[in-house]
Amino acid sequence: SKLIHWYKFDTGLTTATVSGTDGLITQWADQKGSNNLEPEVTNDGTKMPILHTDNSVRFSGSADVLVFGSALTLGKFAIYGRFRTDGFNDRFLQQSDGSEFIKFQTTTEFRIKPDPRHDMAISGDANLANDTKFTAGFERNEDGDVYASANSLASTTSANTAISNTVDVQEVSPANAGAFDVFEFIICNDGLSAGERTLLNAYLDTI
Repeated sequence: SKLIHWYKFDTGLTTATVSGTDGLITQWADQKGSNNLEPEVTNDGTKMPILHTDNSVRFSGSADVLVFGSALTLGKFAIYGRFRTDGFNDRFLQQSDGSEFIKFQTTTEFRIKPDPRHDMAISGDANLANDTKFTAGFERNEDGDVYASANSLASTTSANTAISNTVDVQEVSPANAGAFDVFEFIICNDGLSAGERTLLNAYLDTI
């Protein structure tokens, strides 16, 4: 009942051939709501993510972007997904000007920035590594507590920002020069219960 947007693995993806390059993403359809993701342009392959051979959506350069049809304003939320990166330092969701973001900073730190920015320590036991799939999540509940998780392990640090101070994001845009693969992600309008979190992580781990 908390689910508002669902970008499902190998589902709702439309591709095109641009200047001889096949498999460029022109839409990733929302399987829950109507907030589809689309590139800023459809005639320039250097600014469009591509459908990778394993059916993930690959962002392979700093210009690759998928934009939400309607920008997100997040008070209470839970955002979970399945990902892979070749070097971390990837912004997953952000404002187009980079002023607010949700980011996989390193294998031991995730970040979320409305204002102020919160840095959340990820345990080494999560076994994050380059070129390796991982499940990750970010949550903020009704009292404003913010935390992240990786491979089912919650961050060892958390923070508090009043939910009136929303996290506002417009696009999926890693904003670095490496490869960043998104297999699936979901957005909820509230934090999760322990049971919901366990079930969701178990589901994502199978992708």
